[in-house]
Amino acid sequence: MTRGNESGLPLHDSGRFQQLTSRDAELFGRPEIVRLDVPTTDDPIASVKRERWFTLRGAPQPAERHSEYLYIRPGDDDGDHPRILISAVLDVSEGSIEDYLSRLPGRHRHYVSALSPREHGYTTTRIDPADYAAEIAAIIRSSDRRQGRQIAEPYRSRPEDYDFPDYGPNCDPRFRDLCFGVLSPQGRLVAYLLGKRIGDHVYYDEIMGHADALPNGVMYLLHRAFLEGCLAEDVIPRCLHYGPWYSGAEPFDHTKGLNLWKRRTGFRPAYLTAAYSSAVNPDPEPRY
Repeated sequence: MTRGNESGLPLHDSGRFQQLTSRDAELFGRPEIVRLDVPTTDDPIASVKRERWFTLRGAPQPAERHSEYLYIRPGDDDGDHPRILISAVLDVSEGSIEDYLSRLPGRHRHYVSALSPREHGYTTTRIDPADYAAEIAAIIRSSDRRQGRQIAEPYRSRPEDYDFPDYGPNCDPRFRDLCFGVLSPQGRLVAYLLGKRIGDHVYYDEIMGHADALPNGVMYLLHRAFLEGCLAEDVIPRCLHYGPWYSGAEPFDHTKGLNLWKRRTGFRPAYLTAAYSSAVNPDPEPRY
């Protein structure tokens, strides 16, 4: 994975790419450009994940039309040329969890340290989501609205014995998904995060907490456990991707909901693009 701000690529003025608000442009400058390599693999399950990754689609809002997270250069995307969203990314691969916390402003570090939920008996664990299907269903149904919007029907109607087929094991550590949960003092799952991994890239596929437990700071505890789990991997991922930079019912209000949460936990705005190797395409540089 490579990254940079001053690449010479004319992304900032391109209508194909979502733009930062004026406030964020002043705060962050241009969004980073993160080039993600896509390793080949001999594992058949991982190979399927790898191919699906190339069509990593974004949420329908706030994009005005169909959009995607991953930029594929013209000529390699079937001529569709969808709009590319600004992604929220975080890299904690260099250093420890203490190094990550030290880079946060003090007022944010207080939340992310997650001392309060731990003092109240909440614990974390790595999970196979199929083993917690009923509890995940209870978390989803604990509120009919999240971030000011109704929960999507596929999640609300998912059966309590759902087996989460997309999270089957494989033998390649670069494609091993990272799924974590928070347990109440009574041992009940009250928050979960399903992280789908493709090489350096881990996408937050699902993340949710039980409505009754949210006031206790369990999502910050979940976030910290997830980062610690990433750092403990044999091959540490480098790009943690929490969906779009702008999201929720009021996507451009930086003081509310997920927008505030992503900024508080140290995510930054970036464009994701596929880094072509000679095994995929003889021209290593994407053209814009």
